[in-house]
Amino acid sequence: MGKLLREKYYKIGEISKIYKISSDILRYYDKIGLVSPDFVGENGYRYYSKKQIWRLNNIRNLRNIGVGLEDIKDFLDERNINSANDIIEFQLEKVEDKIKKLTELKEELTSKLENIEFFKTFKDFNRPILKFIPKRKFLRSKGNFKQDWEIDFELKILNEKTEYDSDFILTNNEIGATLSKENFLKGEYLTFSETFIINDVKGEIMEEGYFLTIVFRGNYKESYKYYDILKKYIASHNLEVIGDIHEIYHIEIHITENEDEFITEIQIPVAEK
Repeated sequence: MGKLLREKYYKIGEISKIYKISSDILRYYDKIGLVSPDFVGENGYRYYSKKQIWRLNNIRNLRNIGVGLEDIKDFLDERNINSANDIIEFQLEKVEDKIKKLTELKEELTSKLENIEFFKTFKDFNRPILKFIPKRKFLRSKGNFKQDWEIDFELKILNEKTEYDSDFILTNNEIGATLSKENFLKGEYLTFSETFIINDVKGEIMEEGYFLTIVFRGNYKESYKYYDILKKYIASHNLEVIGDIHEIYHIEIHITENEDEFITEIQIPVAEK
């Protein structure tokens, strides 16, 4: 007992505080034989010595990179050159994966920032522009959507089907909703037949073609003004609508809560009559 008194021991609460691991988890580690206290005092307190600290360090580091408890236990119980080699290779794979994801995230953030900066100096608001748009991939969710929150909810679900881990504010994806040609012609501009995400990974291919577009700033409920502008342009330039209409939300609720800062682009596929 004299030796025990001369050594420095830590109570389970102290270990929990140092490693930011709950006492319950430490008790579980003891139960499965992963790391056990050096002794339990007469008062029932668990005491850990410094020789257990290296195990907790290894456990925490290995858990942080996704190694399972069974594999950690096997490694700690029978450490050798080969098992260390396997663990290090596993760590390297995880590090490479994290680097890849961080690089992708950096590219997404840079792209999103460039997009915001572009629209800060954009000069062609409220003006019809006929432009050619190359092929794109649309990931779609069909339905009948009238409320902003309905569209946002469906977009959240769609985002899970892409290869992106980030939310909309951090991705290169363009998001939006589809207005059917029928509703456009009837003037029902706030009832949408689907939501979509335009991305490079998966989805139905939208063929290239000419689109009559207009970019406007402000509340979506003001969109009727811009649809009317586009209808007049179509009529005066001998064009016809050849498909459903897409609303692209460049700056939206995920970026700003100020509706005056919302930026939406309407894209109508057209052809000469």
